[in-house]
Amino acid sequence: MQKTFWCCSGLFLLFEIVCLCKKYNKEYLFCGLCCFLVLAGGFMTGTAKLETQKRWQKLFGKQIILQGAVEPDSIRKTEQGIGALLAAEYPLHGKVRIFVKTDPKNADLTMRKLRSGRIGLTGVLKEPVFLRNPGTYDGYLFNKIKGIHGNLTVSPAQLHELGEPLPLRFRFTALAQKVRENALVQLHISAGAILPGMVLGGYQGVGPEEADVFRDNGIAHLLAVSGTHVAVLAMILQALVRPAGKKGIIFIQLFLALYALLCGLQPAVLRAVVMACVLLWGRSRKLKADSLRLLLLTGWVLLLANPFWLFDISFQLSFVTTAGLMLAGSKVTAYIPQNLPDWLRTVLGVTLTAQVFSFPFSVFYFHRVSLIGLVSNLLLLPALELAVLLFLSGLCFLFLTSVGGMLCGLLFPFAGDIQPGSGIFAVVVSFPFSVAERLLQGAVAAGKLLAGLPFAAVDVAGWYKVQYFCYLGFMASFFDLGPFSRLSSRQRKRWLGVLFCSFLLINAARYLLPQDLTVHFIDVGQGDAALVRTPAGKNILIDTGGLQGEADISRMVLLPYLRYLGVKQIDALYLSHGDHDHAGGAAGVAARLPVKNVFLGAGAEKSADVQALLKVVEHKANVYRLQKGEQWNVGDCRIVVASASSGTSSAAATETNASSLVLQLFCRGHSLIFTGDADMETEENAMRLLRTADVMKVSHHGSETSSSPHFLDHIKPHFAIISCGKHNRYGHPAQDTLERLAACNIIPLRTDELGAIKVVFGKNNLHWYSYRYHENQF
Repeated sequence: MQKTFWCCSGLFLLFEIVCLCKKYNKEYLFCGLCCFLVLAGGFMTGTAKLETQKRWQKLFGKQIILQGAVEPDSIRKTEQGIGALLAAEYPLHGKVRIFVKTDPKNADLTMRKLRSGRIGLTGVLKEPVFLRNPGTYDGYLFNKIKGIHGNLTVSPAQLHELGEPLPLRFRFTALAQKVRENALVQLHISAGAILPGMVLGGYQGVGPEEADVFRDNGIAHLLAVSGTHVAVLAMILQALVRPAGKKGIIFIQLFLALYALLCGLQPAVLRAVVMACVLLWGRSRKLKADSLRLLLLTGWVLLLANPFWLFDISFQLSFVTTAGLMLAGSKVTAYIPQNLPDWLRTVLGVTLTAQVFSFPFSVFYFHRVSLIGLVSNLLLLPALELAVLLFLSGLCFLFLTSVGGMLCGLLFPFAGDIQPGSGIFAVVVSFPFSVAERLLQGAVAAGKLLAGLPFAAVDVAGWYKVQYFCYLGFMASFFDLGPFSRLSSRQRKRWLGVLFCSFLLINAARYLLPQDLTVHFIDVGQGDAALVRTPAGKNILIDTGGLQGEADISRMVLLPYLRYLGVKQIDALYLSHGDHDHAGGAAGVAARLPVKNVFLGAGAEKSADVQALLKVVEHKANVYRLQKGEQWNVGDCRIVVASASSGTSSAAATETNASSLVLQLFCRGHSLIFTGDADMETEENAMRLLRTADVMKVSHHGSETSSSPHFLDHIKPHFAIISCGKHNRYGHPAQDTLERLAACNIIPLRTDELGAIKVVFGKNNLHWYSYRYHENQF
């Protein structure tokens, strides 16, 4: 960070000197100065945050006392307790995720304590742990952006009130949260939680199915507060208060500022509100504004406040799409047939421009692109925007008819007594909510129909960095932007051809060049999941992991990982046994990705996860029950079933771990062994059919019941993969197991330390990569 800062500082200083010597326009000097200020502010803020993070890390594993206030909109109630985000003030400043274990009887009391004001907690601070896989959610980066430094789990007895009210900055979010809860009472459909999220921000209560509908239709940005909402709201308010003149402008600015506070000061909302307020101020004084420069200035100001917002997807999409509309919106609209109505050409132009400029971000973050976004925006956006406006008007009526009103919510702790009105007022309040709900219901139903169309959305494998540069250069050349604006038409056409062909060649190389046998040991925490990609292009998935609670491993990890790699179908799915940590994601993967063949071991069908899988693949995939000694060919690979049940006794055979499949894969002179959760006895019973191997997946996450010396000496692997969760409560991998591996000179590779592990088998060598340390190799 320091080297980058001083190098960039030197370049900016040189730029300023050149500007002075050449007597360039003062605007260049101003731009250089602004860039330097942003860089310096980012450096200082980043350095301070890193120092704070180091101080927090010294507290991990220690019993501490935390004091601070809970962010009201972060409170989540589950069956096990209540989770929230604490803005700590003692012993250090920063945010900590807290979880209060409580039963349903005491949940309401605990909730009131968390919302009452400043609180104190006593417990052991733990390091935040997230899964590390390419193409998936990066929890560590999210924590850096939000300034979250640790986790703390306590009992109700370890939580106490300090008798001080909520800080002023949290009273607005508390008010917004209370309004959200009161608004949800007015809604009656399961998808109703979408409306508060679109108006006030957040994804509370939004189901994964509804989120998929919005994502596949290319309108996922509407699930959170969109800059479009702010723009439409500002235009409507301007029309309503036009007779008031400058006083009306001031009212709109105050209203938008309050709205930004209620939305939690999200980057996209701040961008839209700041630009709207500045434009309104300029127009009231009959000043002309350069929208692009205003956008850049707004970005600089926001990054000075929080440089880590630069890595926030909402910040990136908000500024990139807005800049795209300013730079190329009119040029895109010019390509739309002139015989269409002007309003339709404008809507199509705006939608198409936003999709073109946001396309690489969709590939980078989601690896899934909507092909019906243009149609969906044209058909669904008007209904959804109208629903948002009606819902917002309903909230305003709710404010006006609530006891104490909005003013009390702002001045007093957290507006805890806001309640809907009654009688005729209740009818007035419920009407806009009811209409908005019907509009949303219709839009979601139409969205499901559109998303169900063939090729409505396609998965796109992760691009190489060169491909992003090619796409950026192609867009700049096509729309005559930046340095390409100085080229002749003929030169730009040549550049377009070169960039387009380069992009296609790089993308084709992924599929046309010879591929080595590659195995991805996916980081699924305390579970197993491995993807084998054969030289012939076949995909073999062995186990699918599984997370505790309602978390879906297929949505969170497996599907994003597979999309990132460009996997279009699973040729063979093997489940070692039916335990949730091995089969929990199988049904989710099969529901969204074609699976040709399913292979199960003895007793696996007793598992609820396997039963869910069989329902999904019924009449769609071949299902095989494996027997010991069978051999199966998948492309150019051969898989030997060394054990399909314990083979010791009928009692042992019913134990899921003892009946784990033990498989050995052979491909082009290389070999791997997958042992599921087999115990030592099962492993040794399988030895008769096993041969030496290059890599072995250690059984049962490295527990002390796995990997006997006799077994290790028989297969003689070079590397042993241990798939386990960081700081898991079982203590895996066991120290005895690690010592047995060391005694046989076997190198252990652990997903809890390395994240996802990629093993590439070349002709004469073997290479392994860790996603934590070799991210560019994935």
